[in-house]
Amino acid sequence: MIGVTGGIGSGKSTVCDLFEQRKVPVFRADAVARTITEGPAKKEIVVAFGPEILDESGSLDRKALAAIVFSDEEKLELLNSVVHPLVFDEFSRWKAALPAGTRYALAEAALMFESGMFQMMDYVLAVMADENVRVSRTMARDAADEAAVRSRLRFQLSAEELIELSDFQLSNNGSLGDLGGKVSFFAVLFSTLTPPPPENA
Repeated sequence: MIGVTGGIGSGKSTVCDLFEQRKVPVFRADAVARTITEGPAKKEIVVAFGPEILDESGSLDRKALAAIVFSDEEKLELLNSVVHPLVFDEFSRWKAALPAGTRYALAEAALMFESGMFQMMDYVLAVMADENVRVSRTMARDAADEAAVRSRLRFQLSAEELIELSDFQLSNNGSLGDLGGKVSFFAVLFSTLTPPPPENA
């Protein structure tokens, strides 16, 4: 199992899209988390953060929730403590249902290391991009202002930390064509890997 992580705007989802085009199974932890926050975790989140995080229809106002948690580290940790265990449960079910003979699969998660999900991986690939590139991409994607994006960056691992913690790194500052070539390289590499021995072996 290969974990894929990276900061906002790094392009990790696009990397996973390209692997999916190669018929590689991909677990999208962040998408699962969004579903969970509107389902089994919603009541607990509202109790923790108050009814002001709901919009007029009763759905979570994600911008309001983000404004709270990305300005207070303790509240971010509280939200993650509610959501992450449920995401891990979904991942375990997804992994168990993979077809026999699957050579490798990917699990994409923005908080791969912070959440502890890396412990469920054999290897981790970090998708890297320069900070200004990431900020520009995120502003365009989310229609967000620069200050809001940089505020979110403060709660994410630095490039140096990602390099230290991950097994492989993929630089994604260029075009989609450039990225496709790099994904091709890693697709071949991952197909040759065997799980590492246990640390206590």
